[in-house]
Amino acid sequence: MNKTMSINKTTKNICFSAMFAAMIFGLTMLHVPIGAGGYIHVGDAVIYVTALLMGGPWAFVSAAIGAACADIVSGFAVYAIPSAVIKVLIAVPFVLISKKESKLLSVRSAAFTVISGIITILGYFLTDLIVYREGAIADLPANVIQAVGSAVVFVVLAFALDRAGIKLRFKKEIDK
Repeated sequence: MNKTMSINKTTKNICFSAMFAAMIFGLTMLHVPIGAGGYIHVGDAVIYVTALLMGGPWAFVSAAIGAACADIVSGFAVYAIPSAVIKVLIAVPFVLISKKESKLLSVRSAAFTVISGIITILGYFLTDLIVYREGAIADLPANVIQAVGSAVVFVVLAFALDRAGIKLRFKKEIDK
């Protein structure tokens, strides 16, 4: 590609951010409804990968848009704004180490799934307290299952992507 036809870095980041938002949306749409409101899904695993590959603010945009759109399309629009906020918050730990780690899967990134899981559980518990008072405690086990499931999927996905050298290949693609 010659210089007049090259795509700039911002355009690439926007395109990749949109792609990751679509992946987050897709994996969130593959869900199991629970309790008073909401559902269990493993879309958070893609949020963790996105945060490690793209860093902030792109990962934050992907996480917020993917999760909020899934809530709206699934008929849980009341959760769209809280989900957008919670998903940005769960991406933060991974964004903080995104430039420090050469691979997606490390001891630190695996440990951060616990921190992000706690953010998920507390975030949805507080949301449920506001939206469905009586359902907040009843939904806790499902939120724990979601957090653990996303952590397991992240570890498997990150391991596979590391074997393919995705982090380095992604960086080269953005920078060229």
